[in-house]
Amino acid sequence: MAGWLAGWLCVTVFAGWLEHFTGLLAGMFGIGGGSVLVPALIFIFYKMGFDASIVVYLAIGTSLASIFFSALSSAYSHHLKQSVEWKLVAPLSAGMVIGALIGSKYATSLNSGDLKLIITIFLLAVGTDMILNYSQRIMGKAKKIVSLSSVTAPIHGTWIGGLSAIIGIGGGSFTTPLLIAGGYNIRQAIGTAAACGAPIAMSGALGYIYFGQDHASLPHMTSGFIFWPAVLGIACASVVTAKIGANISHSISERILKILFGLFLILVGIMVAVN
Repeated sequence: MAGWLAGWLCVTVFAGWLEHFTGLLAGMFGIGGGSVLVPALIFIFYKMGFDASIVVYLAIGTSLASIFFSALSSAYSHHLKQSVEWKLVAPLSAGMVIGALIGSKYATSLNSGDLKLIITIFLLAVGTDMILNYSQRIMGKAKKIVSLSSVTAPIHGTWIGGLSAIIGIGGGSFTTPLLIAGGYNIRQAIGTAAACGAPIAMSGALGYIYFGQDHASLPHMTSGFIFWPAVLGIACASVVTAKIGANISHSISERILKILFGLFLILVGIMVAVN
């Protein structure tokens, strides 16, 4: 019992701090908190003694449920700055909801080893890109090369929602570059991607609840593959650490912060692979 409580406290403090820190990065770079929350939760759930066969699914589902709340706050903040293209949010979200449900179904049908490999590749790719700054250089030169009409936007939303639900993120890593390729500036792209994070997280989380509800090894206080104490802990800790995280982000240059975060993601990716 004592070990379980200690693990829950780790979820509350550690994962909550990471959620806020990566929330700051989302505001600056369009990268969401799932890239850190998922591997952090995998590590913590292993330490809490949860069944190894469901740890990865539980981490992804819990991450998506947590991202939903932070995505709403982020979307509102970007809306106040008039950086959300709402005319795109609806058609993109329509596809994202469908894609996230399909992605959650597919992810829960994979064995945990394959799912860990997908997460590892994603973390290594994003970490390397943040260090080399490759996508930012490409996006800085990009002109309108993608059409985002009422017909094509839901199609793009479907693959973004599917991949995001498989990995356990809010989709900013995919939506932001897509919008820039569609001719929108970086502020519009980040703000609109933030608004699209909530429908991805909500539908993905519902998928992990539905497709995981009959699993025999679920711990207490779960709905399918969502561990609610962790969701609550992450939300509370994010509020408590907000000022600390803001001070850190303003005391370090964006370039150094991206390099440090990129190195951190690569390290986490390696840890997920060998765990």
